Amino acid sequence: MFRDCDDGSDAYYKALPATWDATSEIGKKRIMGLKEILRKYLPIKGEKALDIGCGMGISTFALEELGFEVIGIDLREEAIQKAKEIAKERDSKAEFYIMDAKRRAFEEDSFDLVALLGSPLPHFSVYDLDEIVRESYRVLKAKGVIVIEYADNLRGLYRWYRDVFVEGSLVSIREGIDFIKGRERRFFIDLTGGLYLPLSSTSGHRGFLNSSCERRVLK
Repeated sequence: MFRDCDDGSDAYYKALPATWDATSEIGKKRIMGLKEILRKYLPIKGEKALDIGCGMGISTFALEELGFEVIGIDLREEAIQKAKEIAKERDSKAEFYIMDAKRRAFEEDSFDLVALLGSPLPHFSVYDLDEIVRESYRVLKAKGVIVIEYADNLRGLYRWYRDVFVEGSLVSIREGIDFIKGRERRFFIDLTGGLYLPLSSTSGHRGFLNSSCERRVLK
């Protein structure tokens, strides 16, 4: 887990766009799955929510369909533009902004819920995550809730990390894993474009971490 490391995720998103597109069949199923889990675990309903790392809006639209007034933020300009286009098609009231999760342009006490959904933790170093959580406390209202979705890949990586598998037009080969740092290395070969896409990700733990807490705790 290092500061400002390039994990190759942008290339992965571009190679499998349907996975992140809320209008695709895969995207629609992901929205339904998120809604089921959120209904079970969220301790609040229908309030104002901030969706960090929203991508093309799958998690944002899931929260909106559950009755939340949602703002989605992401650093990737292309993803935010696509999310805005999809929101217009869906007649959605969700708002999307290009924004750094560590430095948010919101006032204190702005949100009832801050969400990091879609297993985003592999994209953040431990340093980034610390800043993101602290900034989340700042923009949360008193008794606000932070929800983080995370997946435990270590067992699967230990068992299958040497396997080769196919995802759409991509052949994925697991190159190795560092169990001390919790990082998996693999690469994709794009059969249609002839591209080599290295990817490095940080493994977490499967499930949902949710907590009701006062913003003032970290002050």
